[in-house]
Amino acid sequence: MRLSVCYITKNEEKNIEKSLASIKAAADEIVVVDTGSQDKTKAIALAYGARIYDYDWQDDFSAARNYAIEQTTGDYILFMDADEYIAADFCANLRQVLAKYQRHAALLMKRYDIDKDETDVLGEIFVLRAFKRQGNLRYDGRIHEELRENGNVIADIAVINPAELILYHTGYEAAVNQSKAERNLRILLQELAETDNPGRLYMYLAEACRGVGDTVQMEHYARLDIAQGRRMVAFASRSYRLLLAALAEQGRAEERRQLVQQAVADFPELPEFWAEFAICQADVYDYAAAIRAMQQALQCDAEYPAVSLEPKEFEASMRSLAQEKLAEWSAIWEKASGLRITACIIAKNEAAELGDWLKQAAVFSDAIILVDTGSTDDTVVMAEAAGAKVYAFPWQNDFAAARNYALDRVGTDCDWVIFLDADETFYAPERVRGCLAFLQQNHPELAGVQVPIVNVDVDACEREIQRFRALRIWRPSPSRRYRGAIHEALYAETGVIEQGCMESLAVRHTGYSTGRIQQKLTRNLKLIMQEMQEQGEKPLHYRYLADCLYGLHEYELAIEYARRAIAAGVQTVAGDGELYRLWLHCLRELGKSPEEQLAVIDTAQAAGINDIEFLGWQGIIQTELARYEAAEPLLEQFIREASVSDLSAGSNAVRSLLPEVYSALGLCYSQHEAEKAVECYQQALRLNPYQEETLARSYQRVNQTPAEWLQKVLPFFPNQQQARKFLADWAIRFGYGRLVQFLAMELPQNQQHLLELVASGQLPEAGEKAQLEAGIYIQELFAALVSLPADKRQLQVVDCRQWAALLPAPLELVIARLYGWQEKLSAEDFAGYMTGLSAMQGFAGEQQYEEYAGLALDFSWEQVQEAASELIHQQKWQAAYSLLAEFPAEAIGDGALFWYHTGICLYYLKEFAAAQECLERAAAAGCMEPDLPAYQKWLQCREDEA
Repeated sequence: MRLSVCYITKNEEKNIEKSLASIKAAADEIVVVDTGSQDKTKAIALAYGARIYDYDWQDDFSAARNYAIEQTTGDYILFMDADEYIAADFCANLRQVLAKYQRHAALLMKRYDIDKDETDVLGEIFVLRAFKRQGNLRYDGRIHEELRENGNVIADIAVINPAELILYHTGYEAAVNQSKAERNLRILLQELAETDNPGRLYMYLAEACRGVGDTVQMEHYARLDIAQGRRMVAFASRSYRLLLAALAEQGRAEERRQLVQQAVADFPELPEFWAEFAICQADVYDYAAAIRAMQQALQCDAEYPAVSLEPKEFEASMRSLAQEKLAEWSAIWEKASGLRITACIIAKNEAAELGDWLKQAAVFSDAIILVDTGSTDDTVVMAEAAGAKVYAFPWQNDFAAARNYALDRVGTDCDWVIFLDADETFYAPERVRGCLAFLQQNHPELAGVQVPIVNVDVDACEREIQRFRALRIWRPSPSRRYRGAIHEALYAETGVIEQGCMESLAVRHTGYSTGRIQQKLTRNLKLIMQEMQEQGEKPLHYRYLADCLYGLHEYELAIEYARRAIAAGVQTVAGDGELYRLWLHCLRELGKSPEEQLAVIDTAQAAGINDIEFLGWQGIIQTELARYEAAEPLLEQFIREASVSDLSAGSNAVRSLLPEVYSALGLCYSQHEAEKAVECYQQALRLNPYQEETLARSYQRVNQTPAEWLQKVLPFFPNQQQARKFLADWAIRFGYGRLVQFLAMELPQNQQHLLELVASGQLPEAGEKAQLEAGIYIQELFAALVSLPADKRQLQVVDCRQWAALLPAPLELVIARLYGWQEKLSAEDFAGYMTGLSAMQGFAGEQQYEEYAGLALDFSWEQVQEAASELIHQQKWQAAYSLLAEFPAEAIGDGALFWYHTGICLYYLKEFAAAQECLERAAAAGCMEPDLPAYQKWLQCREDEA
């Protein structure tokens, strides 16, 4: 066997001699393809007898490698990188080992990536380095190139046992890594634009983005890679590892837990993934699952094969830590098994909800107490069948009395009481017992546990309405009893109830769903009015009335009672700021001016209410006023203070406001720092994926297909099937046709489903679905007709007329004008024109927008200005500018709005000097647009940088 050894080099004088020395004895010839070395690389290679071939670098590693292959004459080829060398123990036997495996087309060998020396191992991987010299074996791909057989995966590949041969790779110094990552990313993006197989590149793109510090794009490409499923390549788990590390660093615990659960499904042989899964389960107090996962990790470690394409990173220190964690968790779980937990509920006609509640209670409780206040349905029968102790209690229009009656029946041997309503259930009931055992062992001083209450709307695809913390779990004591006929709360006779909050025990609450909340609030209002008649009007009633009236959309009355409560100095558990927040929310619902909203915040702050959420609201309102320069520092300060706050006082408001603050800050950044804007939108959706405005801002990014966008957004939703329905409805209402089309493709047999709904008598559902689909088809048809190239319209004139006739009349007229069937649009057709402009969103390209924009010249210059404004709103800068450029001088008027719009378009078209001039004219004309100073500042910054 004649062995040819090949290198691709450029300025490798520091590395290549060690590599050449390790293979010299085995090589029959050494071929070095040099791509422009300016150091001693070629001289060193010549000293080892290498043949040197100069090669013009083309940002294509495959081209260089294939050129090297063409210069060889051996039977077998060994390809080495200059920063790789054969381990000293194997140099003498290199030739014999390769000869042993030479019947195979290609060989994989183990490579260790090292830092300072061979004891400092950073990672390991099997790499394809040796193969037969035959015409059908050639490299493919500009970077991270793969050897292929006639363009396909090589069928005959053998793996060399690491006991026979290993490589060391030294190219991992920090400075080298940075430059390599920048080079690799450039080449990868170039190949991504050209390839018909982008999936091969996602893992490498994720690595390169991590190398240059772009965590947003790293996550994007890692998720795309993971979505493909496990690929049959060496070290296929890299994307999981990159993304899991980033999620851990960013504190995104629940996403990390979900991802590692997917990782153990894709790579069940890797002990480190099982160990990380165990840690994640223990972090949410599911110790039983954590123990099982860690035991699996140790078993996988013991059984891991000596030869595997997937490197194991479970080291001796990790085995030791795993044993320690198992002992720790087993002790807690043993304590958990001995806890006595009682689940309590008061109920009346709750049969529809009670089944799920009882099933959950059986998971974490030892006893169930149900106090029935007069059910006439199956509530009592269901509870007794589930083993609950049922007590009848005549309803007294007093929730506290009913709850205290239940507490009086809790046994003296009970360690914890859990009191939930019938419409409240834990998302993860299996965590409860472990969590309470953890508290019992580590925080004996805590007497109560607050949990996040997540209000979801079951009538709107499980949309999260809001979340807040509430006391639902506590250690029983005769001194702890409820007070309040309505809005009852638990109090201690002396002192306070020491409480902690366990975020992992989130509770799903459906009582605020659209179809239920009005009935509940009406009932509560009746109880409050009755109590006021019986006990007299008291200041606390004002507080409760403000809440009820706000929920019933009686915003003016809610403000009145909120102001009365403030004047009376009402103290509530939620804090003094809650009434001012309610007042502010009412103003926003009533559409009152931003100035009036800001005045309420000023009033609260003058009263000594300095909760940081008002800082956030100030920033949000300033953003809505387009005062981006003023809003940005307020929003940044809110996020800084929220991150260091213990979130005790006012914490519910802070947590609820964070998504809106991130979204508003993203809008501020989008004007001048696009990548930071993307990060903010991602964070906002991570906290609350149901924010429609944030979804819109996120989706409007350029260079994203619907599939790529969904890949980023769907992981933020708790239920992806429900999320797709919600997003489809949202996309239709916001006019994102391509996204609607993509989601519709994922829902097969739409028409058959519609017929089934009609046949089964579900007519409201069928009507809603038919209306939905009709809207999609009308929008798609209009956009398709607009997008049809001009040279094809006349060739299909009959069909086009028939298609246009299917549209609503105003849209049909617009198509007739576009196709030349009608000479001009009249002023009455403007509404149809603007409807069509909205319908194009998400479907038409830039060229179609410019053509469509030209139709606006049929209308008055005032209407042309309105069309340009809509185009600017849709961020169609070139189309908007093409209209503004047609304005005659006499139509410009005072010029304030015209020059402002023109300047904004030119800013985004990167005509900065012209933009600066236009905005200066706008300012001179008295333009009062609030974001004008911000644009002028950004332009000045660009001029200073230049």
